[in-house]
Amino acid sequence: MKRDCPTIQELLAFDAVARHEGLTRAAEALCLTVSAVSKQIAGLEAFLGVPVLRKQGRGVQLTPQGRAYWQKIAGPLRALEAASFEARAGGGDAGVVTLASVPTFLTRWLIPRLPAFSRRHPQVTLGFSRHLAPTENLPPQVDAAIRYSPAELPGVVAEYIAGREFVPVASPALLEGPHRIHTPADLLGHTLLHHEEAATAWPRWAGQHGVAESWVAAGPRFAQYSALIQAARSGLGLALVPRVLVEDELAEGTLRVPCGEPVVVEQGHYLCYRPDRMHLPAFAAFRAWLLDEATRSRGPLG
Repeated sequence: MKRDCPTIQELLAFDAVARHEGLTRAAEALCLTVSAVSKQIAGLEAFLGVPVLRKQGRGVQLTPQGRAYWQKIAGPLRALEAASFEARAGGGDAGVVTLASVPTFLTRWLIPRLPAFSRRHPQVTLGFSRHLAPTENLPPQVDAAIRYSPAELPGVVAEYIAGREFVPVASPALLEGPHRIHTPADLLGHTLLHHEEAATAWPRWAGQHGVAESWVAAGPRFAQYSALIQAARSGLGLALVPRVLVEDELAEGTLRVPCGEPVVVEQGHYLCYRPDRMHLPAFAAFRAWLLDEATRSRGPLG
C-alpha cells in the first residue's frame, strides 16, 4: 500500500538536524550514526521530491523548501511528544510545556521560582526555546512566550505578569560620590541609563517628581535589562528599571533607590499564548501557577 507521508524516523531525523543545525549534533541527540541520519534525510527527500538540506562548507543548512516544511511539522511533532509523555505518565496534568521568554525575566524572576512549581506539578516538564523578536508570532513548537510589552498579534492572548512598577537604581559608590542624590532634582548632572523599549519611563518618572522632562532625555540606551542593570551596578549611571528585576540587588545592597517614589509604566511582562493551549492540562496548570505567583509577588503598585 502506497504511503502518503514520510516515516516517523525520517521526520525525527530531519527535525533533529533542523533543531541542532547539523548532522553530527543531530546524530548525537538521536543516539544514531551520522550515516544513519543521512540515510533518513535521503529517504525524506526522495519521498518529498525536493531537497531539504544543502551543503554549506563542512556543514549543512535547510533549503527554503526544507525550512518551510520544518516549520509545518515541528508543532505536530512536539504535540506527539507531549501526548506520548502524558500517556506514559498516566494522564492528569502530565506533559511538556515549551516556553520562549525574554532573557532577564527568565533568569531573574521565573527560574528562581520554578522549584516551587516543580514540587506542586512534578509530572510537568518545562522546556525553553529561544527568545522571540518583538513582532514575531508564536511558532508552532512553542506553547507560550513571556514577552516585554508585546505587540498585539491576531489569535494570541496576552496576560499581565509583572514589571509595571519602575524604580531608579544606582550603585552605592555613585550615590556616595561627590554629587550625592537627596532629591529628584539632584539627578541633574548624572548619567541616566535607558531601556530602548521603555522610552516613556524616565519622562513619566520626571513628571511625577516635578523634574523637567528635558533633563532626563539623554543617556545611553540598552536593548536588554540585564545589561542595563549591570551598567548601573558598575557605576555608569542611574537606571530606571522594573522593581521585579532588581529585587536581589536591592536586598543585597548592591543597588539602591536614591530618592523618589516608584512610577507605574503601561508596559511590563506578559504571558502570551494561543487559546487552544488551554486544552492542554500541563499548560493550564503552568498558567494558573504563574499568574497566581505573579499576583502574590507584585507590590501594591503592580
